[in-house]
Amino acid sequence: MVSGVGLGTVQPSIRLGFEQLRAILRRFEYFQYWTEEQIRECSILARVVQFAPQQTIPLDGALPCVHLVLSGQCMLLQYLRVRREGVGTVERFRLVPPLADTLQLPASCRTPPSPGRKDPLQDEIWRWHETFRTPPPEQQVVPALLDVGTLRVGAVFGLGERHPDRTIVARTRTQCLLIPRCWLLLKRQNIGNTWCRLRMYLDGAIPNRDALFEQFQRDRAWQRYRRRLVAAAPKPRPSRTRSADVPVMCRIAEATLQQQQ
Repeated sequence: MVSGVGLGTVQPSIRLGFEQLRAILRRFEYFQYWTEEQIRECSILARVVQFAPQQTIPLDGALPCVHLVLSGQCMLLQYLRVRREGVGTVERFRLVPPLADTLQLPASCRTPPSPGRKDPLQDEIWRWHETFRTPPPEQQVVPALLDVGTLRVGAVFGLGERHPDRTIVARTRTQCLLIPRCWLLLKRQNIGNTWCRLRMYLDGAIPNRDALFEQFQRDRAWQRYRRRLVAAAPKPRPSRTRSADVPVMCRIAEATLQQQQ
């Protein structure tokens, strides 16, 4: 819990006083060169928000904020859209572009082209659009949700890092310090370009979609191998032990133990 804040489960969000915020900022090296004036201004803009377990932490609000984890844990989830291309026992997948990168067709391309007009590009776009909207069963898009990692106390996110089809969910009851991003990225608060360099580090450290897709394929291959291994393992033979085969003293001790319980 945040020391001195008194944030409970009934109050999910609270504004901080000057002394409370200064005590919290001392726990982070990013703010060691901040002046008293900057801390006072931040105490007016920032707030502490508490998230319940399994609650999604929104990042794209009307006023985007940088989140600093004060307590609890968050999990970074990646949503992958993969297309099943294999048939029968052969299972193959292909990574589909993110929803944000999906081609947005203009209004002129949403209607079938007239027979008298020769426009190969428009015809191809129309065929692609129809195929994408009604794919055959063996080529349907399969959703995959991957747990990328855990954000613990001291972690920072919401700096504008690239996260297509990615979301952050509270793993446990979590408290975050929210600071408006537009104010934090001003030159006075961004000494040495700290926050931009941190954003670049996060973009490079977190696996991208291609790496996560390879992990998804490895996990699927391992599951198939495990199922085959279990199916091929010899089955245990049924026991032929009868009650008469157990010594009388063992049966008496077992019955006595059950009566005592």
